[in-house]
Amino acid sequence: MFKLFQKDVDFCDVSLTPWLIILVCCSVVVLGWGIYRQDELDPDLLAEKLNQTVQDRAMLLANLPADGRQAPLQWQQPVRQPARYSTSPPSPPAGGMSAGTSSLHFLQNAFKRAIESVRPVVVHIKSTKVNAGTGRGQPLESVGSGIIVSPRGHILTNYHVIANAHTIYVSVYGTVHRTYRAWVIDHHEETDLTLLQMDTDGIFTPAELGNSDLVEAGDMVLAIGSPFGMDQTVTSGIVSSVGKTLVIDGVRYENMIQTDAPINRGSSGGPLVNIEGEVIGINTAIYSPTGVFSGTAFAMPVNRVRRFLAAHNILLTGNAGPFAANFQRMGAEPAPAAGPRGWLGVEIQPVDQTTALHMGLPYIGGVLINRVSENSPASDNGVKRGDVILEINDIEILDHEHFGRLMAGRQIAEPLKLLVFSGKELKELFVTLSQLPG
Repeated sequence: MFKLFQKDVDFCDVSLTPWLIILVCCSVVVLGWGIYRQDELDPDLLAEKLNQTVQDRAMLLANLPADGRQAPLQWQQPVRQPARYSTSPPSPPAGGMSAGTSSLHFLQNAFKRAIESVRPVVVHIKSTKVNAGTGRGQPLESVGSGIIVSPRGHILTNYHVIANAHTIYVSVYGTVHRTYRAWVIDHHEETDLTLLQMDTDGIFTPAELGNSDLVEAGDMVLAIGSPFGMDQTVTSGIVSSVGKTLVIDGVRYENMIQTDAPINRGSSGGPLVNIEGEVIGINTAIYSPTGVFSGTAFAMPVNRVRRFLAAHNILLTGNAGPFAANFQRMGAEPAPAAGPRGWLGVEIQPVDQTTALHMGLPYIGGVLINRVSENSPASDNGVKRGDVILEINDIEILDHEHFGRLMAGRQIAEPLKLLVFSGKELKELFVTLSQLPG
């Protein structure tokens, strides 16, 4: 039997050791997998991994450029938070700046440059006049603003700022704050403009004048002046409209620039400035039912100012608004109201280059008489249809708008001297304005 058994053993001569090793390994794998799955299902660990995944994705999206291309690797490194369950967004990369922020900084710096360039040419004007209405001749003060328009110290401002003034003082704000006595060189009530000369031999930097014909609604602007006597005050806004017409105290203002930049009493004569630091208008009036700024102000176009200054060799060479009772010019003391307006009795039209050449005019300017009313001062004194009025009281008429400003505020029985081009000849005619019939 031993032999048979031995023989069987020889037949089944196979070692069990490898199978035992395999069995042990499988057991270890199964046991390890079970432990691993138990850890994976732990709520704390799941929350931590989910939180880290959210942070990593947020970091990648925050640093993805606008063109959709992947950001450099250094911006993709996750910033791990010490708190396990924090949901706060990651901080932006150091030194980064969004496009919106960059644009705001650019606009802010542009405003600062404009203010720095214009402020030194803006002056504070204080004038005194005797108030005869008190019976004691007590002096009254009026404040306004102005701009330096020549190296010799000429100042441009509105006429109503210094109307009826006995003394005028101008404060200049440069490296040194100084105040000078000033004198009136010329003033035009019709255009509400005045030219002053400071009593000094100093040399000044004049304002840079822009082109008001290029101004459009929506343009960003700055207003600088002395509202309520607070000099060198800067406000900002936009151009609300252009080509506006209004009448204040008998003075007709045409082609005005409307703005929402805050302007108040004492700002008259100060500049309205574009973002390049160029003067595009002279702050002149506000529409105010309450007496203070209510969102609507008006500036005289600087191109009209150029014509006034050119007459003194200082430079090298709409729609109807609301009722006039709510318009106020912005000197601390407004100019006295005008009386009944005088009437000439003519209808006019502009003189363009074609008309000037056809009629043989000596230059392009003046106004063409399109109609003369019967029994009017014009018809009674020789003014005829087809004539061209070139001057009023020795003031050259630049265009039809200028004619309207020269005639605005004229009184009944006021005499006028007209230079008229009639039948290829120049004539001087003298008329006396009358009251409008009816």
